[in-house]
Amino acid sequence: MDLKIEGKKALICAASKGLGKATAMCLAEEGAELMLCARDLDSLKSAAEEIRAVTKRPVHFKECDLTNEGSRAELIQAVEKSMGSIDIVVHNTGGPAPTSAEETQLQQWKEGYERLFASVAHLNQAFIPGMKKNRWGRIVAVTSLSVLEPIPGLAVSNAMRSAVTAMLKTLADELAPFNITVNCVAPGLINTDRSKSLLETRLEKSGQSREQFMGDYLKSIPAKRLGEPDEFGSAVAFLCSEQAAYITGSTLSVDGGKRRATY
Repeated sequence: MDLKIEGKKALICAASKGLGKATAMCLAEEGAELMLCARDLDSLKSAAEEIRAVTKRPVHFKECDLTNEGSRAELIQAVEKSMGSIDIVVHNTGGPAPTSAEETQLQQWKEGYERLFASVAHLNQAFIPGMKKNRWGRIVAVTSLSVLEPIPGLAVSNAMRSAVTAMLKTLADELAPFNITVNCVAPGLINTDRSKSLLETRLEKSGQSREQFMGDYLKSIPAKRLGEPDEFGSAVAFLCSEQAAYITGSTLSVDGGKRRATY
């Protein structure tokens, strides 16, 4: 399917690996010009070179710590210098360390706010005016199934990603008249380094063997497997398409059927 985004300019956050890189590849394959950001410059450069080689599309990149306001400001300046305006923003940030709500310290709550909430609000504020001027835009945030049902041991992520979802739902209502859509995508267990790390933490606490633990975990997923990053990236790319113009204010679960609620 031609998603009709050839020539659109897209910023993808945390795009050096995992879900961000897969999403960037999918958008570039559809003809978008990219700006990638991540903290690890070497990994970021490698991802940009790989995507450029595969898709033959322009791929810019800028090292950025999304938890730092000054670093985000530098990213915004780099985007304006390299690309002018932005049509598509994909918010994606690695999650905070696992903690219970009771043991989470105030500083951890503050760091979670900067990482997961302030970064989204700051970048939106920078790029929405251009989208409104062009009367076209796509904003997609990678969240988590925790916004639909809290995940034990992920107190900061549960709280901040839920706040982001509510904020973006409000924004979707405000921007719909300008042909700008705002959506969230909630990944289930996708085969990334982050998921593997979380599984290792849960495995250690379970007291089970690796085979027993994974067998029990996969029973909760109707697809009986982990998702692949490119499957997730394709879902995000569709929400950025012209065909998805009537989808806004929604959260799409990409989870192999794990979420069973009917609403």
